[in-house]
Amino acid sequence: MSQRRYQMHRRQQRPRSPWAALLIPFVAIILTGGLFYAVANMMGGGGIPLPLTPEPSTPTPTLAVTPSPTPEPPTPTPTPTPEPPTPTPTPEPVQDVLRVGGVATVNAEAGLRVRSGPGTNYDPVTTLPAGTVVDIIGGPERADTYTWWQIRFPTADGGTGEGWVAGDFLDPGAG
Repeated sequence: MSQRRYQMHRRQQRPRSPWAALLIPFVAIILTGGLFYAVANMMGGGGIPLPLTPEPSTPTPTLAVTPSPTPEPPTPTPTPTPEPPTPTPTPEPVQDVLRVGGVATVNAEAGLRVRSGPGTNYDPVTTLPAGTVVDIIGGPERADTYTWWQIRFPTADGGTGEGWVAGDFLDPGAG
């Protein structure tokens, strides 16, 4: 006969759910907080006690008023005659928007195409270099997602020309 050895069998544990790993610390924190809350309330809460009776206020000192002598009536002073206001010159309005009758400067670095009408479907007349100052003589008109202005511009031969340009490529004023 062989001797049987009794071996202690280790009890196998079931694997815990991942929720248990989250739930156990949460429950422990809640229970600990509740315990501290209960102990604090039993000890009086640690708050500042409010007085049961209002504190007496200190009386406000009063000042003795002595009658003053009756003042003499004021002597009338002559009213000065107002001088007419000096007219101030009105400064010229600063042109910060494009408008008919104003001037503008071409801001397109590659030059600005002048067209025969307000839209990209009109034929180009010429191209103006950046920095050219133009007179605005008409507009505005909306076409092809641009606001178009009719301009008068200097030509190379010393004359003037007219055409339409998109306002996105003009800066107000002569700059």
